[in-house]
Amino acid sequence: MPTIRGLSAKTIEAYRISLECFLTFLTFLTDHEHIDRAKVSFDHFDRARLNAWMIWLGDDKQYATRTIALRLSAIKAFLAYAAAEDLALVALSQAARSLKAPAAPRKPIEYLTEPETRAVLAAFTGRTAKARRNRMLLILLYDTAARVAEITGLTLADLTLTNQAM
Repeated sequence: MPTIRGLSAKTIEAYRISLECFLTFLTFLTDHEHIDRAKVSFDHFDRARLNAWMIWLGDDKQYATRTIALRLSAIKAFLAYAAAEDLALVALSQAARSLKAPAAPRKPIEYLTEPETRAVLAAFTGRTAKARRNRMLLILLYDTAARVAEITGLTLADLTLTNQAM
């Protein structure tokens, strides 16, 4: 992997940990489905077990959703590699690719209050050309809800000076 795909040692370590984690899960399944490490095969990488593994990671191991997504992506990469080497494993790889990691909870966006917005705009009084430019950029960002990258990427060709349609 470091030579052919150019992966870093940390990425390879993350892949190893993910595979090790799945193997650990297989050995700690319920009593009637305990799987010995020496007997693990590609048949054990089925969709149902991978789903159960993700639930186990979240519920029993208390992994964060991003860690579960990282572990799952490593397993998917492993199965994609295996499928490229053996066509009999393509269906298994495709089934794993369709799995979705749990979504991370999104934090609500915190907006500036009206007094905070006034304070930011008041920081540029407009006495110098730079201050007027900065104030105008802040107003443009605020009024358009554009990202900074979108504003800095604007060119003169992006400007349209026609009457607005009614």
